[in-house]
Amino acid sequence: MRRFEPIVAIDVATKEEATALFDKLAVDPQTRPIVKIGMELYYGYGPAIIREAQSRGFAVFLDLKLHDIPNTVKRAMVAVGKLGVAFTTIQAAGGSEMLKAGLAGLQEGAKQAGVKAPNLLAITQLTSIDDQILHNEQHVDLSLIESVQSYARLADRCDLAGVICSAKEVQAIRKVVSDDFLCITPGIRPKQNSNDDQKRVVTPAEAHQLGSNSIVVGRPITRAADPVAAYQQIREQFLAGDQPETPAGVDVAVANHEQAARDVAADLLKIKAVTLQPSKPFTWASGLHSPIYTDNRLTISYPETRQHIFHGMAALINKYFPDAEVIAGTATAGIPHASWVAEELNLPLIYVRSKPKDHGRGKQLEGAMKNGQKVVVIDDLISTGGSVLRVVDAVQKEGGEVIGVVSVFTYQLPAADENFKAAGLTYHSVTNYTKLIETAEEQHLISSDELQSLHAWRKDPQAWSDAH
Repeated sequence: MRRFEPIVAIDVATKEEATALFDKLAVDPQTRPIVKIGMELYYGYGPAIIREAQSRGFAVFLDLKLHDIPNTVKRAMVAVGKLGVAFTTIQAAGGSEMLKAGLAGLQEGAKQAGVKAPNLLAITQLTSIDDQILHNEQHVDLSLIESVQSYARLADRCDLAGVICSAKEVQAIRKVVSDDFLCITPGIRPKQNSNDDQKRVVTPAEAHQLGSNSIVVGRPITRAADPVAAYQQIREQFLAGDQPETPAGVDVAVANHEQAARDVAADLLKIKAVTLQPSKPFTWASGLHSPIYTDNRLTISYPETRQHIFHGMAALINKYFPDAEVIAGTATAGIPHASWVAEELNLPLIYVRSKPKDHGRGKQLEGAMKNGQKVVVIDDLISTGGSVLRVVDAVQKEGGEVIGVVSVFTYQLPAADENFKAAGLTYHSVTNYTKLIETAEEQHLISSDELQSLHAWRKDPQAWSDAH
């Protein structure tokens, strides 16, 4: 039986409420739920709210329940297909032509964007519907179970991934569809919760026993005093020891990097390794006036911060430079982080002095490196890239092949991109200037005027310096 993580319905009114829930639920990357974004949030904030979820590592279930003429649905699904979501929905009542058009639109949009097409799920009967409403208001002669079976059979014939249904109908659906057909089930309520406006409800454990591939849970989690604890409890009851499958539409490596970037940005602000001061600019050694001062040497004194950093660096190396054979630290701030990364990856370590020794053998590299070995250089900070590229030159003069640079933080200055491009190298940072000021804004550490000033500095540091 294929199982996915439980899906948390983020049915709140504002972006602020949604992102607060995202931040709480993103705490543990190993048990991160899928999040459902419905009409209220999507109509209010559009694709931006999806990006907010994805940047925190969530797979997204976009629940818009499309229902219109086939051509209109197809065009809408082209747009949805570009978003990189894991699941989306369409009304089975729209008929086979509409279902096929919707699926074609999704596949077309995903192909254009270079992402995987979402799983398309057909809505059968809402869990707020019962037999009385079905007969008296919809004037359907079939029983509720027969209606749901009919819609599931139709969705399967049209090659959809599955349906949304009550867990109470899963076993009936399994009798009429193919083996890999998905049944995603809302209407989940732990025993102590009220049913609210749901009529066909089951507990998480009952959904597991009945064969649900995943469950959709909203208010019992989002309105709980501790949403994370509520989610973990429901997750354990539903999965019952099963290993959940990662859905299409989420890149775990990217998700983990996004989380590391957010964690480290918050850490740098918390320990005051970074100070933002647009109204009282700092003067750098170069004479440039700047609204930001960074001292990443402080990070070595904070165990949790340095763990976030070296785990993030190791993940970047595994993703972008998997052929690395040696880790090189820049003197002096890059040396401790390079040491932790080398230990994490079980690779040899060298470090590079700022200049050759003026005694003994006059070495600039300390440690052992063989000719032609592939080296990743670790630095604490990239501004224009000049200093770390001098380290790269020193390594290459000693016979190493530098394949890339990884840093704790980058100012994202255009000059750095130009200098690395000229050197034929790429660099990656655990966190960056954009993530840092986004975090500062979220924590109300800067005003809107200061935010604009900080953005202006990054675009043109010299012009900003001259003006200040």
